Amino acid sequence: MTYRLPSLNTLRAFEAAARHLSFKTAASELGVTAGAVSQQVKKLETSLGVALFRRLPHGLLLTLEGEAYLPEISRIFEDLTRATEAIAPTINSKKFRVGLSSAVKAILPANWPNHSDSLRHHVRDWIETTDVEMVWTNEIDCLIRPRGGPYGELSLIVIPGSGSGQELHFVCKPGLTDCRQSQAILQDLAQHIAPVS
Repeated sequence: MTYRLPSLNTLRAFEAAARHLSFKTAASELGVTAGAVSQQVKKLETSLGVALFRRLPHGLLLTLEGEAYLPEISRIFEDLTRATEAIAPTINSKKFRVGLSSAVKAILPANWPNHSDSLRHHVRDWIETTDVEMVWTNEIDCLIRPRGGPYGELSLIVIPGSGSGQELHFVCKPGLTDCRQSQAILQDLAQHIAPVS
C-alpha cells in the first residue's frame, strides 16, 4: 500500500507549534529557527490545501481544521514513539547533563545521581552552577536551583518546599518537561526533598 502523507518534518513542526501556539517556542523545542518552523507549517498547509493556523499580531490560533488535526497527529506521534521504543528501547535514552546549585547538592545523597539504578539510566553527569544561560546554550539539559527567575521561554517546574522550606526550580527547554529523563529526575527529587509539614 502506498501512503500519501505530508512529510514528517512538516507534521513535527505543526504539532509543536500547535501545542505551544508559538513558532518561536516550537523552534526552541525542535532545535531550529522560528522561520524554519513557520516555513514547514506553511508547506504543510499548502500540501493539505487547508489553513491550520490563524496568524494574529499577538500569536497563533488554531483554525477549526487545526483543532481537529492536532489530537490525531499528537496521538500518532505517541504511537510512533511507543512502537520505536518497543524495538529499540535505547532510542530515547540520551542522558542528561544536570546543573545543580550548591544548595540543592547539599540536600541530595552524596553520590547523586549514582545512588539510584534508575537515575543512572537518565543522568550522564552534573555540574555545580546556577547559570540559566547554560540551559539556553545546551551546556546542560536542565538546571535545579533555589527559586529565582524569570526564565523567559524556558519551562519551569516548581518543586515544593525542601527541608529548609524553600521551593526549588527545575528549569529546562520547552518540550523536555515530560520526557523520561526529566520525569526520572523529578521523581528522585520528590523522594529526597520532602515538603515541610
